[in-house]
Amino acid sequence: MGDSRARSALVHVGRPAPDPATLAAEARLRSTLEEVTALDLEVEALSATLADFARAYERSLGEAFQELHAAERLVRRIQALEGRLAVLEGELRDGGATAPQAGARRSGGPLSAAAAAARAARVRRSEAEDDDGAEREGEAGDGGDAEEAAAMLEPEALALKRLHRSLARLLHPDLAQEDGARERLGELMARANAAYEAGDLATLELMAERLGAGELDPDVSPEERRAHLDRRTSALERIRAALGRERERLLRSDTARLLAESRRRAQAGGDLLGETHVELADEARAAYADALGRLGLLGTAARAVARARTAFMTKIERRGPTGARRAFDPLAEGGLVRMGAARLERQRATPAARDLARKLEDAAQASPAEAALTLLAFFAEEAGGRPPDAIARAEGWSAAWERLRPALPDAPELARALARLPRHLVLGARAHGEEVVAGVQLAEAELLAGVRIALEREQVAALARAVLATLGPAEACAGCGASGPAQHLLRTRGLDERHGVVCPGCGAILRSYWRYGELDGLEALAPHALRLGLVAEVTAQLAGTAIGFQMLPAERERLTAGELLRRFAELYLVQYGVDVPGEALSLGTSRGGVLSADAPVAPGAKLRLAVDPSSGTSPEALLDQLRHRIERRFRP
Repeated sequence: MGDSRARSALVHVGRPAPDPATLAAEARLRSTLEEVTALDLEVEALSATLADFARAYERSLGEAFQELHAAERLVRRIQALEGRLAVLEGELRDGGATAPQAGARRSGGPLSAAAAAARAARVRRSEAEDDDGAEREGEAGDGGDAEEAAAMLEPEALALKRLHRSLARLLHPDLAQEDGARERLGELMARANAAYEAGDLATLELMAERLGAGELDPDVSPEERRAHLDRRTSALERIRAALGRERERLLRSDTARLLAESRRRAQAGGDLLGETHVELADEARAAYADALGRLGLLGTAARAVARARTAFMTKIERRGPTGARRAFDPLAEGGLVRMGAARLERQRATPAARDLARKLEDAAQASPAEAALTLLAFFAEEAGGRPPDAIARAEGWSAAWERLRPALPDAPELARALARLPRHLVLGARAHGEEVVAGVQLAEAELLAGVRIALEREQVAALARAVLATLGPAEACAGCGASGPAQHLLRTRGLDERHGVVCPGCGAILRSYWRYGELDGLEALAPHALRLGLVAEVTAQLAGTAIGFQMLPAERERLTAGELLRRFAELYLVQYGVDVPGEALSLGTSRGGVLSADAPVAPGAKLRLAVDPSSGTSPEALLDQLRHRIERRFRP
């Protein structure tokens, strides 16, 4: 670092001025040092400018890039699951695998150009990239160049003071043990002081080198001085080359190109960061839409696996541990499709299930969107192999979620929620009997018991009521004009079972139907609707047989004895053509009293249906007659 203190000749104690060759070496050193200093400042300024731009880029676009990456990851996850299901279906169809291992394939894709640019903008590498390996090796040397560079780039005044202090600690005459040594140290100390006063850094450096090597010869020849100056110049030239490559690397970096483009657009009246933000948001929306579209394909792939599995299992058997023949279920051993929980297993509360229960209870207040998504997955699984029509397809999930979102603070769109699933939820496939279902589900079957435990807490139950209410079929009520998800309930059960779809606003019956065989879909969730209080039930006994009548809670509050008798007559007497006059029926309590037609039915009252003997029948005879006619309904 040359300055006004540079001299054409250095002062030496008791010696003539340096020869022209030495002066030329000193001039080369100063010139090289000035170039290195200027280049170092340029690189430092360029690096700071790019770092500032990278931080601004990150602040402006970091979240947008993260959103795009989440959307792309979701697409890849769905693609991977769909591909693995397709492989499994092919293996089952071909019959060539006894324990399919379709979980090995994974799909992926390259980062987008914008994502790569963002990554480059966020990361500044500290080492220069060099295409010439030999040159890089030469630069590295034995590691001494870095230390030497640090010393040479140190301000000259500081370097002089540092070396002079170091030499003074080593050469002070008081350190000598004898007179001869004290005289030599005094002479060396005088030379060091004179060099310091003259600003002769080279002499101080050579003296320090010799003392470090154990030499105490006070003479420094011109040749030694020139050799020392040449070594310093060579080291600085290597530093200059490295700084030049670093400058070129920075200028060629993605961050520099983005900065140049930002400046170019600004001159043209544009805004690179704002425009890129819009582009990223559009890309993320497109990726999420793609993910939802692919989510629907999972159902098709799962049904194909179910069909191939059924055909496969009719052809193959294996021997069990005892040698007996047993059916072989490839899904149970393949690992890709987990088994749905059996009803008894759903009640078992493992430590993992209890941990989920606590998390769900906390999330109902702190993160209701996460809790609602968990409950939606829970009800989908509780419905069995055939989910309710409302969520049988991906678009149904989206519609149900959109109905829930207004009541869920900060709830994202469904695709964004799926891109950030909590640990207890996964995108996967499960088997229920002969059916295979794919989509959002609990990570393990044992976790269903944890959700059941959490449902005992009112905050979770209230959220579950809202979730379950969105799963009804879309209906329009001719009575009150309301439209939206209708409420399913069991109009009656016990003696016969008749389902109903009612308007949640006015309670009007929109559809009424019987269902045969094993329940699934919305009907399978009826126990949850009753347990959560989404519907209410009143029970009355006829000749010792309990008959239940479900209705909306508002209807239950205003229910009278006459209304309950009307429901019994409509659902049983009229339905099966039993000729018993309505006035012959009455409703009593366990205490023996008879309720008037307009008497309210008290909560928890134990009710019984009575028949006037004058009608020619009795409760027992009426029960037998109804059972006989109900049985005939199932005959051809």
